[in-house]
Amino acid sequence: MRYFFLIILLFFPTASFAAEFQLEQQLSSIRAGDTFTVTLSLRTDADSINAIEGTIHFSPILSLADIRLQGSLVPLWISSPTEKEKGVVSFAGVLPGGYQGEGKIFTLVFKAAKKGDAHLSFGSDTGAYQNDGKGTAAKLSLPELSFSIGTPSGTPRTVNLEEDVSPPESFTPVVSSGELFGLTGSVLVFTTQDKNSGIVRYDIARSYYKRANENSLSWSMTASPYLLIPGDSTQYLYVRAVDRAGNTRMEVVPPQEFSVIAFMLAWWWILLLVAMAGLVVLFVRFQKQ
Repeated sequence: MRYFFLIILLFFPTASFAAEFQLEQQLSSIRAGDTFTVTLSLRTDADSINAIEGTIHFSPILSLADIRLQGSLVPLWISSPTEKEKGVVSFAGVLPGGYQGEGKIFTLVFKAAKKGDAHLSFGSDTGAYQNDGKGTAAKLSLPELSFSIGTPSGTPRTVNLEEDVSPPESFTPVVSSGELFGLTGSVLVFTTQDKNSGIVRYDIARSYYKRANENSLSWSMTASPYLLIPGDSTQYLYVRAVDRAGNTRMEVVPPQEFSVIAFMLAWWWILLLVAMAGLVVLFVRFQKQ
């Protein structure tokens, strides 16, 4: 019998994968109206992985309610997990120094819209890359996840997730030459991370005030690199990172050129003191005459 199995293995070798993406949901049964989670994990045995990317496609009978990054093994997101198009979650991250083992990448929170068969699968652009200095694509296993959604129970179940009240991490926007990005002029480069619900967008605003109030600014959505326009160089530029829970982190970039208006607004109290002192001197001289 032992030799029989050896012959089988010789002629029908088993597939060997360097890494595997795993999709898991914990509920034994799901009914329409229920809210539940699906966790994406990475398992790698032979190879050290330092970059991942891809897409997860899910059935129309599922509605994506949230994406959570708590406990993620990915410290740096190039593209934070986002439903950029209906039914498709895209992601790309880097694991500096490489990762070997098994750990969570992120958690998807779904609501079952109606009864039927649900299906989650990976897109053809999904990949993992070895920590070998060459970015060699690892042999990757991508098992799909399927389950049935039953009729409504009358009392939909929900998942208890910790509320995200933490702002995105602090960051430093940098003014750089646009030539590095194929643009003419100067650009503002910025990025940050959010360890809970993830960054959903960046906003930019301008003001001559050094300490402008966030709610008083006129914000517009932007992306990095941001091409500076005329007038930007003489104002304070405010960049705001917004996470999926609505928490914000605001950073400020000082004017790149001298601005009389910005100077006067920043040092108005000194100018006022100088003006008052001048008036006092004039008043004293007038009294002596």
